[in-house]
Amino acid sequence: MNDKIRGLFSISVPESKYFNDKQDKIELVSCPRVGKECVKHLSIINKSFLDSSRNMRNKEYARSIEVLKGAFYRTNELHEPSCTKCAEFFRSTIIQSLENIHGDLQKMSVGLFSRKRYQYSYVLATSILDELKKENRNPIAPF
Repeated sequence: MNDKIRGLFSISVPESKYFNDKQDKIELVSCPRVGKECVKHLSIINKSFLDSSRNMRNKEYARSIEVLKGAFYRTNELHEPSCTKCAEFFRSTIIQSLENIHGDLQKMSVGLFSRKRYQYSYVLATSILDELKKENRNPIAPF
C-alpha cells in the first residue's frame, strides 16, 4: 500500500527513465552508398553526443563542449560526394547542440543569480561556437 502511495506522489524520475542512453541521436535512414562510408563516422559522432550529454549531466560543461568540437571536426573526414549532405547535417546538428549548451550556460552565468563557476565554460562555448560556425561556412576542400 505504501509503495502505491509513494509512486503516486513521487516527484523525481529515475535517471534511467529520463535519459535514454541507448538511443542514437542521429540514425541513418537512407543512403545512396548504403552507409559504407559514414557508418563508422556516424557511430563515433553518436558516441560523442552520448559522452557530451553525460558530461552535461555531471556539470562538466567544458568537456561536453570539447567532445562536440571533436565530433564536428570528425565530420570533415567524410569526403565522398554522396556523403556531403550527411556531413552538413551532422555539422548542423552539432552546432545546434552547442547553441543549446551555450544558451543554458548564458542563463546560468549572467543575471541576478549568476554563478561565476560557469563563466569559463560560457566563454569557451562562445569561442568554440564562433569557430565552428566560421568553419561551417568555409569547409575544407577534399583532397
